[in-house]
Amino acid sequence: MDLEFIRDDFKFSARVSALIYNNNQSKILLFNIKGRSYYALPGGKILELEESLNAIKREVKEEIGFNNLEFSFFALSEEFVNDKGYNNHQLNIIYKAIYKDTINTIRFKGLEGDWINFEWVDIDKIEQYNIFPKGIKTVILNRNSSNHLVDNLIIKSDLNE
Repeated sequence: MDLEFIRDDFKFSARVSALIYNNNQSKILLFNIKGRSYYALPGGKILELEESLNAIKREVKEEIGFNNLEFSFFALSEEFVNDKGYNNHQLNIIYKAIYKDTINTIRFKGLEGDWINFEWVDIDKIEQYNIFPKGIKTVILNRNSSNHLVDNLIIKSDLNE
């Protein structure tokens, strides 16, 4: 069961996402759902009592079949969105991974159906893409430091403090 709850017009959910870079970190893997005008990071909802690291491994394997990636924590994102009659508060734990294999196909369909399209995007062209949430672009470009993203505002955090 997904880690989420609904109370009146409020909905809370917890999810995981992956920043999957190619070997030299010049490309990032994004996806687009058919009919939507924006791209997002691969990932999905965390299940009840599931560790977030296990959740991202499961989601990436289910969606694209990658099962040999090593993930490390990278950022925490909080999104506040009014959608479908709910005031949504979503926590998104973002992990980073490097895809070390050769990229043979720039665009491909997800394993869950032809409604989800994945694309390796050049980092230097990231500004040309509509990505949700918008602050994720900053996280993508900031490859080496942790971030706390709140409602499209990036707050840098120093984990050594």
